[in-house]
Amino acid sequence: MDRAIAPNEAAVVRWLLDHAPVGDVAPYRIPPVEELRVLEGCDCGCASLDFQEDAWGGAAIIADAFAGYPDGQRAGLILWGREGEIVLLEIYDHQHPGTSHRFPVIADLRSYQEHGWG
Repeated sequence: MDRAIAPNEAAVVRWLLDHAPVGDVAPYRIPPVEELRVLEGCDCGCASLDFQEDAWGGAAIIADAFAGYPDGQRAGLILWGREGEIVLLEIYDHQHPGTSHRFPVIADLRSYQEHGWG
């Protein structure tokens, strides 16, 4: 798989940079999020997206939040970066197994700070 990032995926990445940064994320705003390429998804079936090969190698957390779905379930979201480039959007089970298999919409997103958890 090698495709352009979808508009809804780009919106989630931008939201994470704007509302849930870990440290200075200014270098990660260039080039624009809309230029990211999705190289692959996770083999486990979760909605995580790799934007570079070997996404985990030397990557650091640049944003951290969660999705609170209308049915009360939650999934965690971590945006990973390396040397000014976004390399991975990780979506993981926060509560119940399988919550990571849904790609969130902006209305679902919450920062940990917003809830006093960070």
